[in-house]
Amino acid sequence: MATPAVLTRGLAGRQQRAGIAFALPAALLFVAILAYPIFESFRTSLFSIDLLTGDSAFAGLDNFSTLLSDKVLWSTIGHTLVWTLLSLAGQLGLGLAAALLIDADWPGMRWIRQLLLIPYVVPVIASALVWQWMLDGHYGIISTSLQSWGALDAGANPLGQESTSLATVIIVNVWRGFPFAMLVFWARMQSIDKSQYEAARVDGAGPWREFVHVTLPNLRSAALSLLALRGIWTLMYFELVWLLTRGGPAGSSEVLSTYIYKVVMGEFRVGYAAAIASLAGLFLGAVGLVGWIFYRLRARRDA
Repeated sequence: MATPAVLTRGLAGRQQRAGIAFALPAALLFVAILAYPIFESFRTSLFSIDLLTGDSAFAGLDNFSTLLSDKVLWSTIGHTLVWTLLSLAGQLGLGLAAALLIDADWPGMRWIRQLLLIPYVVPVIASALVWQWMLDGHYGIISTSLQSWGALDAGANPLGQESTSLATVIIVNVWRGFPFAMLVFWARMQSIDKSQYEAARVDGAGPWREFVHVTLPNLRSAALSLLALRGIWTLMYFELVWLLTRGGPAGSSEVLSTYIYKVVMGEFRVGYAAAIASLAGLFLGAVGLVGWIFYRLRARRDA
């Protein structure tokens, strides 16, 4: 007759096998749509490939050594970091302000919430076309207004000037992305225990101190999640930049995603493009690892 210990071990073994069986489809899906493309991208970076003939030759680390002397690439990396950091700061800052607005119990707030979602739900190509129209140097409402105030030369378009193209694209990206941050912050604000605000009021805290000492600490996890998600999305975002400026003029708004596209589709240098993509992937992985370590250390300290 089996002892309780044997029965317990047998049950644990069956549960473990069942857990593996349930996790296996997800693991296979992960390998199929993520792990294999990453491996294939790195493998491609080791070859010199001719798209016209289909011929390929092993190049070793030549494509990676070319990265070091590519001045356009390093300029593009600088633009990408500026684009990512300022977009994140603008989206999270504006999203937090909008979340505080829609959390207020004012008449008509339901309609205001729906209006604030428009930038995020409108297709990106429609958004880009509308912004191009508003920024047109001859009849766009924004450009003509800036011209009348003396901020722009006659007929000038902020998207068509090297000094303003990247900043303009960043502003459009902030406008398009802040509703997502707004929703995340607002959803988290709904779960904050109201007794915390009541305790703060008992201690004599005003609205500002309530925001600093109650609201902001409770939004920390939401902010970290947004930094991770929006950071990855923004770093490799392609559509908006391509539709507005195609990386121009003269590469002034070039980011990694548009540069990789040009290297592949314009210069047919597939191996070199894969090397750039691999470098970007390593950078994202390093940032993710640092973020995970920081999170674990903070969680251990707060425990």
